[in-house]
Amino acid sequence: MKNATNTRRDVLMALSPMVPERNSGIRRFALEAGWNLIPVSRVVGGVAALGGWRGDGALVTLREEPAVVSFVKGLRRKGVPVVDLTEERPDVRVPRVCLDNREIGRECARHFAERNFRHTAWFSTHWMNVHAERFAGFAEAWTDLPPMRWVLCEDVPSARRNDSRAVAKWFAGLLRSAPKPLALLCHCGEDAARVLAECRTLGIAVPEQIAILSAGDYYGICEMQSVPISSFEINGERHGYEAAELLQRLMDGGAPPRAPIRVPPGPLRVRESTDHTAASDPLVARALALVGENLSRPWGVAQLCQALGVPHLRLERHFAAELGRTPRAEILRQRLSKARALLQEPGLTLSAIAARCGFSHASHLSNLFRRETGHSPRDWSRRR
Repeated sequence: MKNATNTRRDVLMALSPMVPERNSGIRRFALEAGWNLIPVSRVVGGVAALGGWRGDGALVTLREEPAVVSFVKGLRRKGVPVVDLTEERPDVRVPRVCLDNREIGRECARHFAERNFRHTAWFSTHWMNVHAERFAGFAEAWTDLPPMRWVLCEDVPSARRNDSRAVAKWFAGLLRSAPKPLALLCHCGEDAARVLAECRTLGIAVPEQIAILSAGDYYGICEMQSVPISSFEINGERHGYEAAELLQRLMDGGAPPRAPIRVPPGPLRVRESTDHTAASDPLVARALALVGENLSRPWGVAQLCQALGVPHLRLERHFAAELGRTPRAEILRQRLSKARALLQEPGLTLSAIAARCGFSHASHLSNLFRRETGHSPRDWSRRR
């Protein structure tokens, strides 16, 4: 939406963290609308020093800092439009464009459920409204066995949170005693990396004993780990653009939305930390490992039974009891899961993806992909 008044507007940016993708979305809209963007530091003296500032609008992330909350309330009293890009302070009434955190939690639950995990847990270093929303979405799916909730700031006394030995002891107790295989959802990349480090120290296998998933990863931390961690991409470009678009409407005199505008999550990047299907049945566990090892080959149920040395009907019975699906369905699920991951990689042709997922040709992959997802591979890749 272009600047309706054809005047260059001064827009304040008081954002934390300064996410490059989100900033890119804001910048793109600002160039279209002719804004003058004014970034401001949130450290002591930053926002507070702008007490007399009167521009045209502000993009903020409201958190716990009293100076930022006070500054935003002051802008509101002056009639300056403000858009908050988080939902960490629902007590402060202000128009919002935020990530759909409950949907992120639900998507994480679907990811683990598809891999047959029954025991689940949540970990976060802190606990605020965003954490609560993601946890609530995650917990909705587990009606039989609700997830355990591990929150460092609630479980470890404040005086000992910087004591690495005390924190390690707390972690060790949780990780050792948790039922396994365990699906562990972490709030962010930093939390996920922290858990992975503790698992390595304790000799806990990832993902075989504990599968780790990050609900968000602003800085690419998950991909840097010794065991790369699966994570949702924060839809930062869209988030920033839609927040700027709403601010423009408010500055043009439009009415604020009645409820927060929620931006759907980006794609889930499946990496080694959750690339595993949980199975307590030893025969099924061995079969799943063989399927994963042979995804790029034209390899089916007959070859699987031969490798295991068991009749087809016996394998069918074990799969039905453990996973609720046939070996053939599991092979297809794993192939399509790998195809979805590869579709997110730049530069790969559909023929190359088909070959790496064990499909005879690209059209075979395309037909099965459409049947199972309702989208062509190309359309699915674009919508994600």
